[in-house]
Amino acid sequence: QRQTGKTRFTKRRRALTLRNMSFFRDLFSAHRRAPRVAVNWMVDVSIPNTNPKRWNGLFATDLSTRGIRLKGLEPDEVRRLLNDDGNAQMKLRLPGMRPPLPQLYAELRWGLGAKPNFHTGWLFTEIDAPTLELIEHYIAEHPQDLIGNPA
Repeated sequence: QRQTGKTRFTKRRRALTLRNMSFFRDLFSAHRRAPRVAVNWMVDVSIPNTNPKRWNGLFATDLSTRGIRLKGLEPDEVRRLLNDDGNAQMKLRLPGMRPPLPQLYAELRWGLGAKPNFHTGWLFTEIDAPTLELIEHYIAEHPQDLIGNPA
C-alpha cells in the first residue's frame, strides 16, 4: 500500500513535469516563429557609466523583431555592457542608415563560445515603433537571408 502511494506521487510528478515541458516547448517555439535573417554588420553597444558616453562595436550575426545575436568580446566584457537594470543600450547600424541611428535596449539572454567567437543572444526590452518597422522592413527585403523555416 505504501508502495502504491509512492507510485501515485511519481505519476503525478511526472505528469506535472510533462505539462511544464509542454508549456516551455510551446513558449519557446512561439519565440522562434518570429522570422530571423542572417546579417553581417556592426551594432554599437553603450558602455555604462562613461562620460562622455562611449560605445563598443560588436558584429551582428542574425536579427528578428524580438532580438539579435551578437559576436565578439569575452564573457566578462559583455557583462560590463549591462546597465543597473541588466539591459544594454544599442544603436542598430542597418546597411545604408545614416545618423541618428535607431536606439533600443536589450536584455542578455545567453552567451556561448570563446573569444573571438563568443556569441550572445539579446531580447529587445525597449524598442520604439519606427525601429520595429525598420527591422520588419529589413527582414521583408531580405527573404534570401531567412534562417530556418518559421512555422
